[in-house]
Amino acid sequence: MPDGLQLILGADKDNNFTLYKDTKNNTIHVYFGIGLYEVVENNKNNPELKLLLARLYNSGVKVKTLIEYFGFSYPTYKHWGDALKSGDEQRIYFAFSGQGGGNKKLTPEIVAFITHSFGHVYKRNKYSYSKEIRSDIKDVFNISLSSECIRPLLSKLKKSWQQKQSLSEEEKKSIYKSFLR
Repeated sequence: MPDGLQLILGADKDNNFTLYKDTKNNTIHVYFGIGLYEVVENNKNNPELKLLLARLYNSGVKVKTLIEYFGFSYPTYKHWGDALKSGDEQRIYFAFSGQGGGNKKLTPEIVAFITHSFGHVYKRNKYSYSKEIRSDIKDVFNISLSSECIRPLLSKLKKSWQQKQSLSEEEKKSIYKSFLR
């Protein structure tokens, strides 16, 4: 085991996991028995940390201990653990997508669709592009979205498009990823 690790959670009769905090590298080292299981960045927004905490919750680690060291609430751990156990991709996505579970209508597929079609629609229709895109979403996905629902994404796309007059594939991917965080 490397030097400089601080014990967070020790193994006991009900738990074979041992967690150490590496303050130098801001990481959490997870040991199962005597073997290193994984190392994750100690950042509350890190999805790997959230998944680790959900797995620890599901394995029976005392929630009081998890709350003490990582700070999330009991309902949060339960929500994450239940989503992970369900195996449902959408449920997992929304459970780990941040405060309030994200906008459940604005799935990654719809964000990708909007990001892809924005330049084509906005180029020919600068005044009612939001309405046209929402109509296309209704036709393709059979989901009605309000203008408020997609306004933040359209604002990012519009700002980027106006600066360059078109979006490269890399810029589309960057906006797509930043919007889904």
